[in-house]
Amino acid sequence: MNDAGLLFDQIELTDAIETGELFGWKKQRYLTFRETMRETPYPCYFAVEAERGDTARYLFAGDARDRDALLKLREGLRQYLERYRSIADRTTLVVFFEPPDGVRSEAEYRDRFWSVLEFLHHRDPEPWPSDVPTDPDDPEWEFCFAGEPMFVVGRAPFYTDRKSRHTPDGLEMTIQPRGTLDDITGDTTEGMQARSIIRDRLADYDDVDPHPDIGDYGDPAAREWKQYLPPTSNEESLSELPFEMDVR
Repeated sequence: MNDAGLLFDQIELTDAIETGELFGWKKQRYLTFRETMRETPYPCYFAVEAERGDTARYLFAGDARDRDALLKLREGLRQYLERYRSIADRTTLVVFFEPPDGVRSEAEYRDRFWSVLEFLHHRDPEPWPSDVPTDPDDPEWEFCFAGEPMFVVGRAPFYTDRKSRHTPDGLEMTIQPRGTLDDITGDTTEGMQARSIIRDRLADYDDVDPHPDIGDYGDPAAREWKQYLPPTSNEESLSELPFEMDVR
């Protein structure tokens, strides 16, 4: 755990579970995540390797509707981005939100997911990077915070057939800085191999075909933000970024 007590590594979480310091929803959320990464052929092997190799970092943010939880996420994400290059070449931040009371609809989870990103965007401590387009309709646009572009993956209970995006206990976000992915773009040999493996695993893992919006960063036909939390149906697609950009 770092000095502020926000970010955990795998060893710290395991120790906290054994000593009883990590309990309740936090313990349940991490154990479910670990089981998914370790005991099933989860399609994204970058996430699997980050968990198995102890290069992932974990943040328990709290209730996604709560301002204090979002401020905690803001600070934890800032700290992670400040030091991720010293962790490993491949690292990821996994953000667990507290499970809501009762069942929530897909629309509610979607609203909450985009509200979280909007909160971060409007409270970004750094200007938008000059080398990242500000227009979401540009194929090279992606979400940025603290000067770092990143790929965001949302998982939630409403994904039943799209099992690679399913988690039973509430909203979850996985964040990968672009700096960990630059050497495996779609035009590199390693990148093409990685994408081939992921596509093959998705075909076996999910009960639905990959969403048509899933594509490679920079592909003229792809839009990064459409892949963050894709619709359950392959017949649907987001038409515009669900929040207003405020670039400075």
